[in-house]
Amino acid sequence: MRVRLKNDEITTEAILESLRNHLTEQRPVTLLNTYHGVPITYEADVAMIHPRYVGLIIHPYQAVCIKHERRTYIKSKALPSIIRAVPASIDYTNQVVLLKNFQVPKSISVDLKHSWVAPEKAVIVEIGSEGGMSFNSKLSKIAVLDNNRIRVVLEVPQNFPFNRFDDIELAFRLNEGGDLLQVMGVMYSFVKIRNRNQKKLEVEGKAAMGDEITILAYIARREDQIMGAVDKAYKKLRKVKKGWNK
Repeated sequence: MRVRLKNDEITTEAILESLRNHLTEQRPVTLLNTYHGVPITYEADVAMIHPRYVGLIIHPYQAVCIKHERRTYIKSKALPSIIRAVPASIDYTNQVVLLKNFQVPKSISVDLKHSWVAPEKAVIVEIGSEGGMSFNSKLSKIAVLDNNRIRVVLEVPQNFPFNRFDDIELAFRLNEGGDLLQVMGVMYSFVKIRNRNQKKLEVEGKAAMGDEITILAYIARREDQIMGAVDKAYKKLRKVKKGWNK
């Protein structure tokens, strides 16, 4: 009988025991990473359990992400929480990773579900308010979250005269000569960027259906490009690995 652990029972030993059950029952776990803002999620087979390490057979793209982020997140129905682990070694040819330092993260700094893509070329965003003030800034990232909520990330001067929860209007073109898109929303987040005289502004809002479709299509195209970059990165890593074996 498979027993689901409670949050306060998730010790390193409990995690290893859960993964040992996956090995015995030949049940895969799910690994979660991101690559340039795009979630990379594939199943992985547990191949070996050691008191300090766990060996997993992973998807090639997951190997790229684990090298890039120096961590991965493990999801299993046997655990009530996502587990974080770091790589001890990665075999790119055989697609095997040894993971260590299993723990429940206090927080997860990346979005493992939604794509947050940066533009290929500079996209200027006009930021306006009901009071008539307007400023220009460069688009840093854009995402479409659940319930069609659009999140736009910008970098603005430290003396930017708006406050969190102020109503904001954004206007921008994602492609040169493309349609002018508008997002109506509020300042969701407004925080100082470390060691810089700027703040990161996140605006969450909605767009008309036509503009939303254009934004979704743009994100999908950037996802395809980023996945192409993952594939190239894996082929390069595997080529280097083979070179070492000569």
